[in-house]
Amino acid sequence: MASGRREGPAMKLGKFMIQIITIAAFVGMAVKLFTVVSMASPQATPARILWVIDGDTYQVSHAGAPAGEPVRARHFDTPEKGDRARCEAERVRSAEAAAFVRTLLPRGSLVLLSDIGRDRYGRLLATVTLEDGRDLAGQVIGAELALPYEGGRKQGWCGLGRSP
Repeated sequence: MASGRREGPAMKLGKFMIQIITIAAFVGMAVKLFTVVSMASPQATPARILWVIDGDTYQVSHAGAPAGEPVRARHFDTPEKGDRARCEAERVRSAEAAAFVRTLLPRGSLVLLSDIGRDRYGRLLATVTLEDGRDLAGQVIGAELALPYEGGRKQGWCGLGRSP
């Protein structure tokens, strides 16, 4: 006699339901990813926001780094935080910029990275596009929490008052 137990109808139904749910979840993610990727250029890489480090740097998960890595957003510069800030006003503006960006990039949100490269610190550099197609740089600059930046010497934040 075989010592194996036979599966009853309830157990078979339960396994079948788990398979159906798994397939449905995968199809749903694939459809959402296809929709977002189709809005971007062919070089766009989808990524998930793990957390906001500061106004222009975020920890993201993507196919090349599923556990996550920092990405520095291109085309804008936000004030420095902590010891890197040159004055108290810059520290305050840094906190405001980071708080604003957290509203645009909540944990788990999907973004597209394009124009990808590396900076001198080894961080990923990329243009960041929100899931709805808006350019992140335009949003943060438009909120007067960032200055346009394309490399080179950065403008200072001390003595600028409330507007950059």
